Amino acid sequence: MPDADHQSVAARVATRPARRRAAPVPAAAERARTLLEFASSVVLDVPGVDLTARPGISPLVACTVLPDGTVAVLVDTDSPLYRIAAVAALSHDQRPVAELEAVDVAPVAVPHRIRGRVHVQGRLALAPADSRERIAAHFPRHSPTGRAVLHLHPDHLAVDDLWGSECCVDPALLAGAAPDPVAGEEAGLLQHLATAHADQLYALGAQALAHPSAARDLAAHQLADVRPVALDRHGLRVRLLGAGPDGPMLDARFEFHHPVTGPDDLPEALHRLFAHQTG
Repeated sequence: MPDADHQSVAARVATRPARRRAAPVPAAAERARTLLEFASSVVLDVPGVDLTARPGISPLVACTVLPDGTVAVLVDTDSPLYRIAAVAALSHDQRPVAELEAVDVAPVAVPHRIRGRVHVQGRLALAPADSRERIAAHFPRHSPTGRAVLHLHPDHLAVDDLWGSECCVDPALLAGAAPDPVAGEEAGLLQHLATAHADQLYALGAQALAHPSAARDLAAHQLADVRPVALDRHGLRVRLLGAGPDGPMLDARFEFHHPVTGPDDLPEALHRLFAHQTG
């Protein structure tokens, strides 16, 4: 997680409502699970253990959440992380304490591109013997060759994202939380909006400036660009950028008429949102 001297993800960009009704805020456990499942990068470390065999920065790993709330982590079998877990298992030592950090980065180029972080601390163990088929089922986007699965049993979970910071999320809630249903398609859809619907996005930004506090923030600057930042089942978040190298930034949320249940609902929801805001 960011150092105490650093602002939280949400605090780096002011946010103003784009509609009068209150925006629904997803539960922290849902946000954490979504980020863990679809993170841009994930790093696993074992503090206090000599990992000098791992040169440079920590290698990236992949993770997913199992039905019981355990975080399954895919590592290389020749990695120090795997050796640490294997030695602990053979010697029946206490499971080592490990820390996992998952980082979410906006798929569209914007200032302050990091959208969220999840920090998980817990006990690390080897997973029960996994067949290639089971590894492939847990991690379909990764080859199982030369890979093994470690289990991180969370004791502490924290999330810091565009919705805000939650420093003590109950790990037990992670098992019952479902990831956002459009998260798997979000990156491609945001990139499509940025390249093919710039005019409509700009119109949304102009609509957001009708809010009095937003007008004050950008009063001395021309609205230069509006970029899509995040998309979820509840709506679309855009970032308004003022002209000039030091121009202000402002995030605005536009809520769908009702939450979508999956990617197939998004075309109609976005069409209705654009038509309502620009009509």
